[in-house]
Amino acid sequence: MTGPTLLALAPAILLSCLAVVELFFRLPFMARVEAVNAGALRALGVVRSPRISDHWKEKVLPSYAGRILRASLGLGGLLLLCAGAFLLVWTLSAWWPAGGWRGALAALERMDVQLWLLAVGVAWAVLRARMGRSGTPQSDYSPASQMLHRLALGSEGMRTLCDDLDRRIARRRVARISVDRPVYVTALARAGTTVLLEALYGSGRFASLTYRAMPFVMAPYAWGALSRPHAPDPAQMKERAHGDRMKVGVDSPEAFEEVFWETWAPRSVRDPEGLRPWGEPEAALLERYRDWVRRILARDAAGRGSVPGRRYLSKNNNNLLRIPWLLAAFPDARIITPFRDPAAHVQSLMRQHRRFLERHGEDPFSLEYMDWLGHHEFGRHFLPFKVGGTVVPGSPEALLEPDWWMDYWSAVYAFLLERHGDQLVWFDYDRFCREPESVLGELEQRLELESGNLTAFSARVSAPPHTPDAAIQGAVNGQARDVHAALVARAASGVD
Repeated sequence: MTGPTLLALAPAILLSCLAVVELFFRLPFMARVEAVNAGALRALGVVRSPRISDHWKEKVLPSYAGRILRASLGLGGLLLLCAGAFLLVWTLSAWWPAGGWRGALAALERMDVQLWLLAVGVAWAVLRARMGRSGTPQSDYSPASQMLHRLALGSEGMRTLCDDLDRRIARRRVARISVDRPVYVTALARAGTTVLLEALYGSGRFASLTYRAMPFVMAPYAWGALSRPHAPDPAQMKERAHGDRMKVGVDSPEAFEEVFWETWAPRSVRDPEGLRPWGEPEAALLERYRDWVRRILARDAAGRGSVPGRRYLSKNNNNLLRIPWLLAAFPDARIITPFRDPAAHVQSLMRQHRRFLERHGEDPFSLEYMDWLGHHEFGRHFLPFKVGGTVVPGSPEALLEPDWWMDYWSAVYAFLLERHGDQLVWFDYDRFCREPESVLGELEQRLELESGNLTAFSARVSAPPHTPDAAIQGAVNGQARDVHAALVARAASGVD
């Protein structure tokens, strides 16, 4: 390596990062980002609305395009200002150790310098974002934290950059990591996936993405080094946004895997009206995914003293659209699909949809957050799984009635039974609530876990607090009853 050492450049790295991050937080980036986002959302709403004529769309869309352009130019100007300030501070502070401005700019081209600039800048930005949670009363995130999430998750370019940098950093470590019998939990939302995830993760036999992975989900190895896990603090646990008594903390596992698929998804699967099953697996994308999973396992091993036997664990409802991809990536994978009584399930889906409609109206950031994570199960940007006989709801009002949800429930589970019945480990959530120890003991065998790994969780299991009302009970049709009976039989047979 030629030129000044990293130690000699350390003051320049620190000063440049501090200067640009502080400038970034003091400039009106939030207002510009909000303006771009608001214009894009309004334009998208006009395009997707069946109530607006094509003639009126042609008239109003240029206006929205102009707003987006003006806001984008303003945002670009602020970014150029930050870039200029960074170059100025860097050149001045690196002038002496690098032997002049040419040496300073040459040092900036070095990979080791860029990686340290990224690490120090991100670390300070995170600390800065966590200083004083003075966000809006409706939001759990401060304005600074919201901005950091927008930068890390809202830009596909930033996500791909983080992924590529993380691959380079972890290359040697990942070469020694193997993926053994990963476990996937996937189903229609509100099927009991979260409690099942907690039971599995609580066994200590699995590595999974936790809330600490946010917002740099695409850099699990490098970001994990800056945010090491520690013993959970019960005082910092809080009920999640679903209002379902499930408490989470920074070290709780959660469904963040979809960020990877959202970043690299083939264009052919994108549909503004719903989420469609993926086609034939693509070798290059599967290899990238395997590498990403290995990085999660590598960071977990490094953070826990290389504990042997850790298996990858993922909860991701959207994975039911790409089961062939998962099995192509890891042929020894176990895919668990929970299900429950259709009336109780539909009531839970409808309750959450209403809850998130209200939440998204009060806190626009929560809507963006769910979009970034690929969670379209509820709320203003609801997107159904377009499988089997699924019919896209004709209007938003249809999602407030049980009949559509009941048909949707039947279509999704009938699709899974027909396409993947023999490839899944079916998990009867209602029986789990009645006989938790027995069901968890059976699951231990299917997942090849030691006896007692899961059954200890049975003491934490309780019956759902809500009984389906008469209107929802009345919406249970013959198809739903037949599908549910087939699911119960499949789970009881132990076919997996």
